[in-house]
Amino acid sequence: MLCPACEDVEMFTLEFEQVEIDYCPGCRGVWLDSGELALVGRRAGALRMGILDEIETRSGRQTKAEPSRRCPVCGKRLIEVRAQGEPGIVVDRCPRGHGLWFDRGELEAVVARAEAEEGNVLARFFADLSGPQRAS
Repeated sequence: MLCPACEDVEMFTLEFEQVEIDYCPGCRGVWLDSGELALVGRRAGALRMGILDEIETRSGRQTKAEPSRRCPVCGKRLIEVRAQGEPGIVVDRCPRGHGLWFDRGELEAVVARAEAEEGNVLARFFADLSGPQRAS
C-alpha cells in the first residue's frame, strides 16, 4: 500500500496490541483502516473515547485535504477532519470510510488528548514511530 503523503513510498505493517498499523518510513505517517483507531483506543484503555469516535465518524468539521492526498485503498481524495473542541487535532479521512491518515506526530497527539489510562505505553509506541522532532 502506498503512502498518501509521499505517494511513491510503500508503507509496511506494524502490529500494536493485535491491531495492524500501516506505517510510512519516508514521512513517518500512519494509516489506520476503518475502526482501528477506536480499537487501538479500547485496547489501551482510553477514557475519552468521544474524541476517537468523532474523528472516525462524520461529526467533526470537514475540509478538503491537500489535493494530492488520496486514500491508499480506493484512490478518493482524503477529507480533513478537525475534532470539535480539540484545537490542533486534524486528520485525513477517506470519504468512503476506508480509514484515516495521520501525519507524523498526529496519532501521538490524538492518543495524548484521549487521556488513555495506559497512555504511557501507547504514547511511547507512537512517539517511537514519529521519532525525534527536528529543530526548524
